Amino acid sequence: MPPTAEATSNLTIAEITTNFLLENRGDNVVLCNYEFYEFTEKWLLGVFALPLIFIGLLSNAMSIIIFSHRYMRQQPINWYLLILAISDSVILISAFFVLSVPRFGEIIHFWDATFVRSFLTDIVIFSYNATPIMYALMTTAQTVSVWMTVAMSLHRFVGVCLPFKAPTMLDTKNVKRLIGSVLIASLMFNTTKFFEVYISKICFMTPINVELPVLSATSLRQNELYRKIFYEWAYTLIMFAIPFTILFVVNSMVIIAIHRSRKIHAKLNVYDDGTRKQELAKEITTSVMLVAIVLAFMTCNTLAFVVNIVEKLELHDLYIMFVPWSNMLVMTNASINICIYCMFSDRYKQLLCYYTKFLCCQKKNEGFQLIAGNFMTGTG
Repeated sequence: MPPTAEATSNLTIAEITTNFLLENRGDNVVLCNYEFYEFTEKWLLGVFALPLIFIGLLSNAMSIIIFSHRYMRQQPINWYLLILAISDSVILISAFFVLSVPRFGEIIHFWDATFVRSFLTDIVIFSYNATPIMYALMTTAQTVSVWMTVAMSLHRFVGVCLPFKAPTMLDTKNVKRLIGSVLIASLMFNTTKFFEVYISKICFMTPINVELPVLSATSLRQNELYRKIFYEWAYTLIMFAIPFTILFVVNSMVIIAIHRSRKIHAKLNVYDDGTRKQELAKEITTSVMLVAIVLAFMTCNTLAFVVNIVEKLELHDLYIMFVPWSNMLVMTNASINICIYCMFSDRYKQLLCYYTKFLCCQKKNEGFQLIAGNFMTGTG
């Protein structure tokens, strides 16, 4: 029965609209109250993160193309960087749907297109439906990123600090086994993540007057034993304590080795041993580049470690304050490696210029031959 004129006069426009929409959707619709995002979180992840994600995806796409180049594939160390670029891309894509789109949708008010949904509104709806899968993919990619950085550091440690064992330990088969092990272990470690979140129902949200999926934690995610084993112990050890310790120790030893190499390089300058001097300078530059990647990784992921500790201490206010910035730093780390590559790798810069000119429809043959010549002679 429709409301009387007297009852209608006491309703706000929003309430009248809600009642009208509910009547047109039938009796089975579930009415829920929409919870708005916190202000800082909404603008940080919903607006400022978007250009970062876009730039990061472009830079990672270029890195994937460059490290897939047959000349770059000749060096096993670039295999780690290729996987790292792929995992960073997955992190950014997942973060776009899980973190940015819902918050951006709230800011722009896509809810206005309730009857005839626009393309952007469909993206918002899709982001809610895709969240359970995207969430698991994001955590899997983060695990790959963490341990691929560790594997890369161990590879460089063996090459710099154990040079006589390097040819045996770092042969092609062993490197492929290591990379494959990291990928498989990361997927297995995060398998349960695919079963932690699900869409429990479709609700008609007030006061925004839109039907949205409601994401809920599964019984597995709410299980106390699972939370204690996985989040309080396994996650802390696998994602933070063990990799951070390895990275700190291994890269400290690599830095010491680089310092010693610089002294040798200085002596070679005196004796003017050109070939050996050039090889040593190249090794030093490569080591410095990889250390810079690790330092950027540790800097951007330290706050995530702090958030993990704060959550265990049940400091709710600090947790709410730190989480958006932690997510922003993780996305930053997934976007900035191209800057490090351009600073330290001449080969990367050459290929970047080549592909940029190629995309701009300029002639490529001469530039390609020059790059090929540099790779074959080991220069650059």
